[in-house]
Parts: sequence; structure tokens; C-alpha cells
Amino acid sequence: MARSMMALGWGLGLVALLGACSSEQGTVSGLVDIDDDAEVVFGGDTAPSTSDTVVDTAAEPTDDTVAEPDAVEDIVGMPDTLPSEDTVSPVDTSPVDTGPPSTLQVGCADGSREGFDDLDQYPVIAGCGGAWDVPGIFDMPASCGRAAGNDGDNAAGAGCTVTDLCAEGWGVCHGRAKVLQAAGGCEGALVGATGPVFFTTQMSSTGAFACATGAEATNDLFGCGNLGCDFTSNATVAELCAPLVMSSHDLCKGLRNDRGCGDWCNHLGKYPELPNAWSCGSSGSEEALNVTKSHPDQQGGVLCCRGD
Repeated sequence: MARSMMALGWGLGLVALLGACSSEQGTVSGLVDIDDDAEVVFGGDTAPSTSDTVVDTAAEPTDDTVAEPDAVEDIVGMPDTLPSEDTVSPVDTSPVDTGPPSTLQVGCADGSREGFDDLDQYPVIAGCGGAWDVPGIFDMPASCGRAAGNDGDNAAGAGCTVTDLCAEGWGVCHGRAKVLQAAGGCEGALVGATGPVFFTTQMSSTGAFACATGAEATNDLFGCGNLGCDFTSNATVAELCAPLVMSSHDLCKGLRNDRGCGDWCNHLGKYPELPNAWSCGSSGSEEALNVTKSHPDQQGGVLCCRGD
């Protein structure tokens, strides 16, 4: 009887408690959420129903689960950080020192030019100072191993021809056509020159300034420079010799100080401190066959052209 009364009291207490619930369906204030169909069990644990544990798959991932694309650093082949301007080595644009040009480039056997000194502007013609004692200018073979030249091993030119002043692959320029082709004229002959100079070519004349390069042309020397007699005003010279308008004149008097040359020539008599370097023999019509030169460090020499 006492137990029946206890159960009845407990049941009435429960009814009273349920009456205090809010009017919302399935909600008990301060306790648990209950569905209409949910089974209420007092005491003990129960496994949650599947309806109570559905996961919302549309929910955004948290920072702890998925990394933002911009935050990915470990890309194969890529550094963690790009180099800044302070870490990039500057490009060296300074010119490379390739050393002095070869004798083949210079054109003079001793490796130095005394006229047409600008190799970039005049790559195939050179004014080469020096000396030789084998007379003549036409088709002279090298006879001292091209050791002549003012800076050469055989600067005095002993046993040398005019060709020994030119580098291998070069020779004394054949007349005005070659000079015009290589340089356009004689203006560059004084570039790099010191003092009065005359650079002869393989061109002479048949007389009366009729310039030619044949075997019969032996009268006088014609070349570039500022030492000698300038025949620019002579019509024959202008037609047949130009731009090689500087001449030795008879017996090379235009290149010397002892042949009584007139003041209209820039002869060596105007430079009393300088010795005679040019010698053309004793024939007034065969200077091209007899010419030699001493004093390798002054008064010029020959014009060398590549391929001649």
C-alpha cells in the first residue's frame, strides 16, 4: 500500500512538472529537446538517434581544416620567397678586355699603325712607318721575315723591302683605286701620325704626272700625307692620280732638304731639325725603282692594304 502511494505521488509530480513546460512543441525549459516521437528515458545513457546527429555538409570549413590557396607555400620548384632588388646580382656591362689587336688586324708587321690609326673606321688600310734598304716599290717580296717597322725587331730595315713593313696577308697598296676603295681618300692618313709624313703606294707615273701602276711607270712616288709636293691643282694629277696628290717630285726633292725644292712644296727643308730619311737614287725618272728609306721612327713609310 505504501509503495502504491509512493508511485502515485511520483506520477502526480511528473504531471505537475510537465505542466510547467512552455507551449512550444518538444521543449522542456532548462532540460532537453524532445520530439513528439522521442522516447523519454530517465536514468542511464542512450545513443543519439540518427535524426539528432545530421551534419550540415554545406557549412564553411574552418581555418583549422582547409588552407587558403594563397597560403600554400610548398610548391615544387618554387622558392619560399622571391628575390628582392637587393639580392639580385647586377649584370656586368663593362667592356671585356680582349687585349691588343693582332698584326693581321693592324696591317703593319710590327703591330702598330702610324697613319689611318682608327681600326674601326679603316679596317683594311694602314699607314706603316719604318725603313728598308732594298730599293723599289713594285711587287717587292718580303725579304726579312716582315721584321721591319718602327717597332719591329729589325727597325733599321736591313735587308728589308717595302713589303716587310706590311703584315702577313697585307701588301703595299696598288694605286689610287685601292686607296679609294679602302678609305675613300687620304684624309685618315694623318690620324695617328707624328710630324710630317709621306706614305708611298705602288703607283708612279710615266712622266708629266701621268699616274699609272704598270712596269713603264717609274717616275716619282705618289701617296698620302703632308710631306712632299701637293699637285691638287694640276689637272692631270686630279684626273689620273687623285686622291694620291702628294708626290716626291724629281729625285725625291719634295721629301728632302737638299734638292732645292720650291716653297710651294712642304719639303723637309722646312723642318731643319729633321734628317733626310728618303733617298731616290740619281735618276730623275726612276724614283720608284730606286727608293729606300732610313730613320724608321719618322717621316712615314708605306700604305699597306689588306689582300695586296
